[in-house]
Amino acid sequence: KELDKYTFKQLHIHHTWKPAHSSFTGKNHIQLQQSMKNHHVKNNGWADIGQHLTLFPDGAWVTGRPFNMSPASISGWNTGALAVEMVGNFDLPGTGEYNNLGYDKLEGKQKEEILKLIRYFIDKYGEKSIVFHREGPKVTKTCPGTSLNKQELINEAKLLGKEGLNMGSVFKDVDDNRWSAAYIKAAKELDIIAGNPDGTFNPTGNLTREQAAVLMVRLYEKITGKKVVK
Repeated sequence: KELDKYTFKQLHIHHTWKPAHSSFTGKNHIQLQQSMKNHHVKNNGWADIGQHLTLFPDGAWVTGRPFNMSPASISGWNTGALAVEMVGNFDLPGTGEYNNLGYDKLEGKQKEEILKLIRYFIDKYGEKSIVFHREGPKVTKTCPGTSLNKQELINEAKLLGKEGLNMGSVFKDVDDNRWSAAYIKAAKELDIIAGNPDGTFNPTGNLTREQAAVLMVRLYEKITGKKVVK
């Protein structure tokens, strides 16, 4: 809720490259954060650590630069940006600037947390507010890693409820923990399925021939953009 006090234009997403996951012990959040700050201040000559937030492999956030201060993130795009560094090297093997090092996978709690933040920015500022470091002008780095696809992360984030992994099911008989809950919700939001008049979906029920006909036509309309049934 702290973010609600501020107005941003973009969310800048980085990976640290170094430290990588192998540097994280599960207890050295502050030590690694301080090390990054020392490097940014002493080596780069910045006024403070470059990022506003650091996201660790266990899903924990550590705050850095004050939110009301522009980050040292993407040259020319810093004003109005919130900068996040995800601890890890998310370049695929054989790619990136430093391809002689180990490679990490964005998964688990770390992925859940960045998806929540992406969803927050999408809801408040739109999909265009999500920016990878490598998209910046004259940026030659692969940051936040060649293994990460921005549109895929956006699509996954859009399946989340506003409060995170609770999907906020649109049907009262679909539990949020059900394996298909996110897909059922997405299909409803895409207006491909409608459910029953009583607010249920009957997820394990059989599909009738007439229901199949409606589903296929709705899907065709979505793919082609052509309205078939008026």
